[in-house]
Amino acid sequence: MPVWKHQPQLDTLASSLQQWFETDMGRVVLAVERRMLARCLADCFGYHLLQLSANNNLDLYGDCRIQRCFKAGPIRPALPSADSRSAFVRCNFEELPFETGSIDVALAHHVPEFSADPHAVLRELYRVTVPNGRVILIGFNPWSPFGARMAVGRLRSGSVWRNHFFSAARMNDWLQLLGFQIESTEYGFHRLPLHRAAQWPNLSDSDNTLSRHWPLGGIYLITAIKQESKFIPIKPIWSHARPVLAPLSAAKPSVAVGQKKAHKR
Repeated sequence: MPVWKHQPQLDTLASSLQQWFETDMGRVVLAVERRMLARCLADCFGYHLLQLSANNNLDLYGDCRIQRCFKAGPIRPALPSADSRSAFVRCNFEELPFETGSIDVALAHHVPEFSADPHAVLRELYRVTVPNGRVILIGFNPWSPFGARMAVGRLRSGSVWRNHFFSAARMNDWLQLLGFQIESTEYGFHRLPLHRAAQWPNLSDSDNTLSRHWPLGGIYLITAIKQESKFIPIKPIWSHARPVLAPLSAAKPSVAVGQKKAHKR
């Protein structure tokens, strides 16, 4: 199995990835992701939402309560957005043209695993997010039957599965090192990664708590909250109270010395 030391450019993978999401399995995976996102975005509030996705033709924020939504990425979407609130900004995922602390909710849809520099993507997400803002990451789970299918797909030349294999535990570690607090980790698409099996009914894709925490799902959704350490200035001790010098008593002459002098006379 080849090891991809350098991730291919997203331009060469985006068209293949968009075509995959239009297949039977891709549509089922996307439907599961939309249900997971709808449940997560229902508790999100703010003024600005940023969507980063390897497929910019998708509007994943749905009916969220965020006032203004943006989509950003290196490839302009081929289809106009159906949401009048949204706007597209062309940029690299590793260099977002947004001010520090200006985004309330940042949604990354299969971005770190298809990016050439996933660490830079996570650092930019931390930078642009407001304190106590949310970052939502969606990725393919390598420790699942779907992950095994991706590993086999790498053997074919020109395969779309030339992506990094990042587990949910590894992504959580990276987010915590940056200063995020992990709020929740959910899993979805608990079924065989076969096109004929994509349309089979599967009870594990329901919204029950057991399926959401079953770590063999083909996709995972991580919600993290940006934490900033608060520095409390500590005043030095000498600034609170000035030291008071106690008066020293004068030494009294010894009686024995006076008696010796009188005796000599």
